[in-house]
Amino acid sequence: MTPEKANKLLSQVGPLTPEGADAILDLRQYLLEKGHPGDCVKCFFALQGNLKRPTNLKALRLWLEANLEVSVRINGELRETLPVNLGNCHNLSDYCQTVVKVIRQDRAYPDKRIELSFAYQGSSTPYV
Repeated sequence: MTPEKANKLLSQVGPLTPEGADAILDLRQYLLEKGHPGDCVKCFFALQGNLKRPTNLKALRLWLEANLEVSVRINGELRETLPVNLGNCHNLSDYCQTVVKVIRQDRAYPDKRIELSFAYQGSSTPYV
């Protein structure tokens, strides 16, 4: 992502605290360097609770949903990917629990240990 695109994406976000400003700076760096996608989502949720108007995150949410996916691995083998849909989740834990619930209810994986991670769409590189 170019600095101009990152700046435009984050231009409407106005954090209330220094921690929120740090989250924006971290997120900008992750976007510029194609950093860990999980860190991008973590920053999104950190910002969500740090704004007067969380609707200012709409452009960022749409970008994350369009560019990230959740990788489902069992015994290190990629079984499937799911689109990121941050929807009405209020924090990262809430989102992860929602994804795990979908996997457990809608899939018939016999293994008890299922690993989830965020990835850029189309990337074969697992982020852990």
